Amino acid sequence: MTTSGIRRSLAVGSTLLVGSLVLTACGSDEEPTATTTGEGVLAEVCPETVVIQADWEPEAEHGGIYKLIGDDYTIDADAKSVTGPLIVDGEDSGVNIEIRIGGTSVGFQSAQSLIYQDRDIMFGYGRVGEYMATQADTPVIGVLASMAISPYAVYWDEETYPEVETIADLKDTGAPISVGSSEDVWVDYLVGTGVIDEDQVDRSDQNKPAAFVSAKGELAEAGFLTAEPFMYEEEIPEWGKPVKGQLIHDTGFPEYFQALTVSTATYEKEADCLKEIVPIMQQAQVDYINDATATNELVVELVKEYDTGWVYSLEGGEYAHKTGVELGVLGDSEDGVMGTFDLERVQTLIDIVDEYGKGDVSDATPETLVTNEFIDTSISAG
Repeated sequence: MTTSGIRRSLAVGSTLLVGSLVLTACGSDEEPTATTTGEGVLAEVCPETVVIQADWEPEAEHGGIYKLIGDDYTIDADAKSVTGPLIVDGEDSGVNIEIRIGGTSVGFQSAQSLIYQDRDIMFGYGRVGEYMATQADTPVIGVLASMAISPYAVYWDEETYPEVETIADLKDTGAPISVGSSEDVWVDYLVGTGVIDEDQVDRSDQNKPAAFVSAKGELAEAGFLTAEPFMYEEEIPEWGKPVKGQLIHDTGFPEYFQALTVSTATYEKEADCLKEIVPIMQQAQVDYINDATATNELVVELVKEYDTGWVYSLEGGEYAHKTGVELGVLGDSEDGVMGTFDLERVQTLIDIVDEYGKGDVSDATPETLVTNEFIDTSISAG
């Protein structure tokens, strides 16, 4: 199971109610409609509908792609997708955008796999450290780093472990660390480099947040540092206090989380489109960083309409946006440009996966996994 599998237990496996946030969606039988004018900067170079496959349910961490949707959109509650004109600087780009969710509605399949099952999908979220091991069968290439660093973290109860400041400090406490039934490389990396001990790692698929709460502070847990601290303090009355955490990134595992990828065939066939649309996506990331309100409202609306069991509040989205910016998750890459990949960092990931992962990455190179060729280096969050 991937990290998304770990997050799945938060959505549908919990035995605790999230305060008053159990949402009821009204649903919709309406089919998506193409409402674009057909005239605009992308009309002559991109497909009529640009389809993006997300890796999970709607959430603020996906804000950049939802920022592309204007006010005129159609929600398909059955297909779990939203469609509308792709907006650039307030104007119709001439093509539609359709965003499909991951998680329960696709059987927790990766976007990389879905890209090869449905050739209508142009973009899909992927983690470089994960998709490099499956390139032989489903090759993709990252064209935009939507997150500068990964929000994934380990967190703990600061009252139970007042001396713990980092994940490495948990080693001396012997605290169990719940990572779910995960095969993610970062777990084996932390064990292999001595940051934590193998006998601390709990790989069972425990319900979240029920397991954390029932452990009464003894259990550390993996999740998004942009989401779970707010959830535990504000939305779980059975816990109702802060948790403290450290990003996996800060241990030396430099994952590119939620990179926007395309198949190698799309990379070759749609180069003209990618040259135009990737900078638009860069700017959408910047725009979301600067003003998240309307996009977060859309995310909450979609969660209600899709009614999958995933719960999400506007307050949670606001926290995720604010914290993401503060942590540097949402922001420019190391070179000061929005969305670029650092090839040395990608090589570090290859080396880590080669040593601690289970797949064959002997043929992987940074150039086969990511590209900056469509990036506009003038676009920055500042």
